[in-house]
Amino acid sequence: MDKIKSLIIDFAQYQTDYLRPIPNIVTSDTLWNDNILQMNVQWNYTLEINYDKLSQVKEVIQKSCTTEISDEEQRLLFDYLSNEKDLLKNCGFTCQRLPIIIEKNKEIAHFLLIQICNLDGFEEFLEVFIQTDVTQNTLELFAQLFGELKLPQEYITQYINYCIDFCNNIKEKQQQNKLVRFVSVFIQQMLKQKAFITKDILTDLQAFCIEFSKVGEVSKLFKLLKGQDPAAQ
Repeated sequence: MDKIKSLIIDFAQYQTDYLRPIPNIVTSDTLWNDNILQMNVQWNYTLEINYDKLSQVKEVIQKSCTTEISDEEQRLLFDYLSNEKDLLKNCGFTCQRLPIIIEKNKEIAHFLLIQICNLDGFEEFLEVFIQTDVTQNTLELFAQLFGELKLPQEYITQYINYCIDFCNNIKEKQQQNKLVRFVSVFIQQMLKQKAFITKDILTDLQAFCIEFSKVGEVSKLFKLLKGQDPAAQ
């Protein structure tokens, strides 16, 4: 052990020489890029959104998809969206949310549809009615919209046909009869207001009345159809 300690080791003789290639010498002058990105930030004063109000409106609309909102929340929504169109465009009301809001808060759905009726894309919201479930709320809301907006006759005819098909496809008898009554009352209302041309769907209406003749409201609809002036049809 003492002999090992007495050894003097020269570590220099164990060093490795690394080959380092000679770099190319650049003789040309270096061109520096002096272009500096200049940002001129300007505020868009045409976008006048009160983000405090917007967050409150979004919260109420989100809540309206899950539960019935309070009278205070409804007044807040009506007040803000009636007076500020920029809030309306950014409030989070979408076609996907419309069916849920109709069932949870029909008056909110009615208010929002009336507010956006003159905006681009309103037709997409109307298309929701012929894609979603037919319920008492959707029928009542459609009737309200007809009374306030100028809905095309072709669209009304299409919706009535959709309601008839929807009733025919319900498997559960009690649920089917209940909806048939609602649809019958709705069609009678549309007939009395001459919302569509009867002859365009007379065959479908007659088939509907025959299929559900045992339902009281359907009998009334059938009598109303028979009493229509042929010239007016």
